[in-house]
Amino acid sequence: MAPTDAFNIVRLSEKDMEQACLLSTQAGWNQTEQDWELFFRNGVVFGVFATPEQLAASAAIIPYGDDIAWISMVLTKAEWRGRGYGTGLLKHCLQWTVARNRTAFLDATPAGEPIYRALGFVPSLKITRWQGSGIGLASETLSQTISHNAADQANLAFGADRSFVLENFNKRYPVVTSANASTTCFVRDGRLAWQIGPVIGRDEAEALECIEALIKQLSGAVFIDLVDDCASIAQRLVQLGFTKQRPFLRMQKGSHQFQQTQYQTLAIAGPEFG
Repeated sequence: MAPTDAFNIVRLSEKDMEQACLLSTQAGWNQTEQDWELFFRNGVVFGVFATPEQLAASAAIIPYGDDIAWISMVLTKAEWRGRGYGTGLLKHCLQWTVARNRTAFLDATPAGEPIYRALGFVPSLKITRWQGSGIGLASETLSQTISHNAADQANLAFGADRSFVLENFNKRYPVVTSANASTTCFVRDGRLAWQIGPVIGRDEAEALECIEALIKQLSGAVFIDLVDDCASIAQRLVQLGFTKQRPFLRMQKGSHQFQQTQYQTLAIAGPEFG
């Protein structure tokens, strides 16, 4: 099939879960079945089948609040690349977004950035993934009840309600908050590593205390996608043996504007969730 040949884009369902997981696994990404469930149950997932039985490519959208559409999981199997599937799916997602008067957001890799710029996306935030290891010393039992205050802070900092994502994360691992409850740190299990984030707070010092508390509790590989402006946290991560893995660039297409609040996002929830 040549890149200009037509192909059918279909909406996927949970019955396609196994093949969707295979796409992200073959790409070396960190998503689990629980992550994919969030897309299938709270958003929309599109795909292209190379054959009736083989899913070749995917793209997903999660609506947040009244006017945000988060686009992610744009994946194509290696053997089916070069046929325009990814770009076609992305354009389809943008059509879905425009039809619902939502602003499209995504966190781009360096490879994807030129494609998104050509489609009218503009950059807004620089992020870097740091990778290290948990210490695994803490053994206390932690609460799995997320406070309304923690969820409200996280939603306020993000600029839209995504409580269903935060509740999912908290069921997978209890949220950590600072002593004065002004900083909140979420974490979840991944296929390759624990993913710390989002981290929400008013200053880096308190956020760092929560991040270090999690690193002490977790065992095995750990990812944290840190906003580049957080220099003191980055410096401490280096001291803890973390290294830079890859950059991301948050981009948007649409008119949504975020309001300044007392809370800020210091580390994101991962490029798939923003």
